[in-house]
This record gives sequence, C-alpha cells and structure tokens, in this order.
Amino acid sequence: MKFSKAAAAIGTLALLIGAAPAFSHAKLISSTPAAGATASGVKTVTLTFDDALMAPLSGLDIVMGAMPGMAAMKMTGVKVKVGSGGKSLVATLAKPLPAGSYDVNWHVVSDDNHRITGKVSFTVK
Repeated sequence: MKFSKAAAAIGTLALLIGAAPAFSHAKLISSTPAAGATASGVKTVTLTFDDALMAPLSGLDIVMGAMPGMAAMKMTGVKVKVGSGGKSLVATLAKPLPAGSYDVNWHVVSDDNHRITGKVSFTVK
C-alpha cells in the first residue's frame, strides 16, 4: 500500500497537534514571610506563583493557630489583590499580626482553569 505525500503531511500535522504542550497548574514559588519562618511586624503577606492568576477566582485567608483557651481564628480586615505582573497574591492587613502561629490558606486559578489550593505556615514573634 502506497501513501501519498499529502497523506503523510496530514498524518504528521495530526501528530504535531496532538503533541501540543498542555497548560500547567500554577505553582507557588515563594512567600513572604517564607514558609516556616519566624517574623515580626508582619503587615503584608505575599505569595508568588509561576503563572499569571485569574484575580476573581484567586484569594487567601490568614488563620491564627489555636492557643491555650482560644480556638483558631480567621483574621479579619485583610485586603487581598493580585499583584502587579499578575503572578502574586498580596494580602494587606490594617495592623501588624500579633505574636502567634499562622496558616495562609490559598486558592488560585491560572490559564488552565483548574483551582489549586495550598497552605503556607509561619510564626510571628
């Protein structure tokens, strides 16, 4: 059986289209304060990702860990926006975080339209 040049070209084109790169999920590449760090005077938390974020579908919560006699508490008065360049979430607080342990629970959506979640923990002294 002989194939024409046109059939070979169509087959090659189909393979190339099928091999197109897939969109990847956004990955957290850094945070300020850094994961596991001990900091003081924290008034801003920044999470930086490797891909541009969809602002309406991305955000974070800052939760102060439980302490003796007190349950874990979501911090209020936190303003969250996608930073310039579109690859970071920036949370600004009205006043610095009090001493304690904190979890930053984040969710982001990038160009692949998949929601990705994660957590960064740090301590304030």
